[in-house]
Amino acid sequence: MEKEFEEFRLDSERIAQELARALNVPYFNLQLVHPEVDALKYVPKNLAEKIKVIPIKKEKNILTLGVIDPYNSELEKLKESLKKQGIEISIGIISPKSLEIGLEEYKFLKEKKVTYVGTFEINQNVFLEVKEKAEKRSDIENMLKNIVNQDPFLILDYLLAGAIKFNASDIHFEPYEDKIFVRYRFDGILYDIFSFPKNIYPLIKNRIKILSGLMINITDKPQDGRFSIVFDDQNIDIRTSVIPSVEDEAIVLRLLIFSLIVKKLEELGLREDDLKTLEETIHLPNGLILNTGPTGSGKTTTLYAILMRIKKSELKILTIEDPIEYKIEGISQSQVEEEKGFTFAVALRAFLRHDPDVILVGEIRDKETAQITIQASLTGHLVLSTLHTNDSLGAIPRLISLEVDPKLIPSALRLVIAQRLVRKVCPYCFEEYQPDENLKSKIREKLKNLPSRVNLNDVDLENFSLVKAKGCSQCFETGYKGMIGVFEFLRITKELEELIYQKPSEAEIYKIIKNDFASLQQDALIKALRKITTIEEVERVTGLI
Repeated sequence: MEKEFEEFRLDSERIAQELARALNVPYFNLQLVHPEVDALKYVPKNLAEKIKVIPIKKEKNILTLGVIDPYNSELEKLKESLKKQGIEISIGIISPKSLEIGLEEYKFLKEKKVTYVGTFEINQNVFLEVKEKAEKRSDIENMLKNIVNQDPFLILDYLLAGAIKFNASDIHFEPYEDKIFVRYRFDGILYDIFSFPKNIYPLIKNRIKILSGLMINITDKPQDGRFSIVFDDQNIDIRTSVIPSVEDEAIVLRLLIFSLIVKKLEELGLREDDLKTLEETIHLPNGLILNTGPTGSGKTTTLYAILMRIKKSELKILTIEDPIEYKIEGISQSQVEEEKGFTFAVALRAFLRHDPDVILVGEIRDKETAQITIQASLTGHLVLSTLHTNDSLGAIPRLISLEVDPKLIPSALRLVIAQRLVRKVCPYCFEEYQPDENLKSKIREKLKNLPSRVNLNDVDLENFSLVKAKGCSQCFETGYKGMIGVFEFLRITKELEELIYQKPSEAEIYKIIKNDFASLQQDALIKALRKITTIEEVERVTGLI
């Protein structure tokens, strides 16, 4: 029996060789030649098993497939699908035994993690149509309706082109029972854009995964990746996050556009007194500046603006980030890789051996990072970092909870910034109105204890008007266009230094500093009085007044 099986195996290899010779294509024996792991990710294992093919290698844009039956009709569909992704197919012949060996190689895919893959160019016809004809949200929806059944492969092109044209920060793909809903995030708020049948989602999902360097055969674990996009002569980084959900995998694409991430300090929305304080602090030779707030509050943008302001050839600036939002020329940036043991704390220790002048620590998450950050700021380095607290007053108790010695905090900490983002009212369609006396009284009450350094000479608190959002084609019918920061600065005074030694609560800190303190809500109200934003936005972001 064994002899008969061996003869059959040899016969099948001879048949494969003869077929390859007759078709004038290569023959592959996968007992001798192993498929490249990077090539396997282009064809899911279940599909490879179904149509009896094994990806063997990829060189530039050519993927070599080992096939048993070169006339399989399913093979033509695979070729078409890959061709739309810019990948050409070259075939060779394999035996059934080689197919078995090749399918076993898929187990190595899970050990291979690719975090960044190439550049994607939007279809030129799509690019021109969106650029020239898309005026409002419904235009993108109508364009997608026209192609969803004709050429669903282009759905991603239209969605990316529309997101970039209208300055969306994210694209969300949300799977439900029979549909996939797509939403854009504009200025911090999600808006429905389009929905399409669930049966075409694999085409779009796998295309995103391949572009992002993710494993298309892994569907039960979160994956993160990146790719870049070419649109109107600009390169835009896209950060991809895929998570499993009940119905399918949900995807979020974060668009990292340089002009939206990297700004000048003057563009952030800082009041004159806060800008002056920040300018003085960032030019100190040492100390710690903390920026607090939730995810999406603009902390990274503020820290990058600080780096851009102080960056010069005489200074060595090192950053450790998770992830790197944008690469800045002239600054050495490193990315956390937890799976390799390269954490914030490990990076910080290594940085101190490189004699930097300025260090940016993306986030203080744990005791070790907090303690090393404090030590670095005490030994001749200016350190910038972020901390997740609700406001600036919570930063000191948070550091103490991370077991930082309270005796070290006053010597190290220079400034705590808290911030949020409010939407700016659209300058093309806003409407002015006279608020009622009840609202006016509330606003006056909230602003009556502002410190004297806050200049309100341009605002008449006795008789003022406000603005409300309306909506037009210029603002995607939202009534708002762009975002601006609202800020709260906690400055370390002599009185506060003495209090820190006693491990104070937020309430105790506020009692000491309240006469020289402007809160997030007060700053937001000032922006409403200056007709930059609306009272509705102030309350959405900072609470009821």
